[in-house]
Amino acid sequence: MQRRDQWVGGAVLIAIGAGLLLGQLVEDAEQFILLGIGLTLLVLFAVSRNPGALIGGGIVTGLGAGVLVAANTEGDIAGAAVMFGLGLGFIGVWLVGMLMRIKETTIWPLIPGAILVVLGFVVLAGSETAQAFELLWPVALIAIGVVVLVAAMRGRGKDSSGGGPA
Repeated sequence: MQRRDQWVGGAVLIAIGAGLLLGQLVEDAEQFILLGIGLTLLVLFAVSRNPGALIGGGIVTGLGAGVLVAANTEGDIAGAAVMFGLGLGFIGVWLVGMLMRIKETTIWPLIPGAILVVLGFVVLAGSETAQAFELLWPVALIAIGVVVLVAAMRGRGKDSSGGGPA
């Protein structure tokens, strides 16, 4: 067994054991499950530099933090907390990927991250803003889609794969 595999195996066993112990000792421990899974994946990323562990860890950690805040608040703040947490998780994936030059995390995490953070603000702003946003977000998605298509068409000649669209 390689040393890296031992690290991963040890981390997984520690995370499972800590989760089971937490479930027995702490009331309402279920609110920590997603956060624990996400942090475990981030530790695995720190050890293995596997981009999948970073992507999963960032997203699940953000979602877990949002769920933890939501479990301890009420009303619109709870819903916004989940959106903020998940959005910031995506943005965190982009930030760490950029700092560590991981090609699998170029720009794409910013798109869902920004959308979720904006939706979090909309939920916090109240129902009037949410109703106005119901009309604007499809238009924003169409505009983003047009930008992506134009960028793809401009880069078509630069594609080294030799094939056309899949």
